Amino acid sequence: MIELILITLYKIIQGIQPLLVPICFLFTWLFLLSLVLTLYNTLRETNAIAKQMHQIPCTNCQFFTNDYRLKCTIQPRAANTEQAIDCSDYRSQ
Repeated sequence: MIELILITLYKIIQGIQPLLVPICFLFTWLFLLSLVLTLYNTLRETNAIAKQMHQIPCTNCQFFTNDYRLKCTIQPRAANTEQAIDCSDYRSQ
């Protein structure tokens, strides 16, 4: 019984052997393409987040204390967050 299974498996492998190299070649290039696209999308998203974070004006505000306990004397919960981008209390130093 086991011999029959092994012989059948051997014949199947021998039958698809000419197709294995092109299939592996195709899957390798598809993997590399997906890797490059994932890396590109990650870099693009990181760049977009960095641009948004650079719009936060807190470090140039006169109410910014640069102390981790109280970053802003007017709006401490919004200091150094995205909520501070359009802060109505912003005063340039």
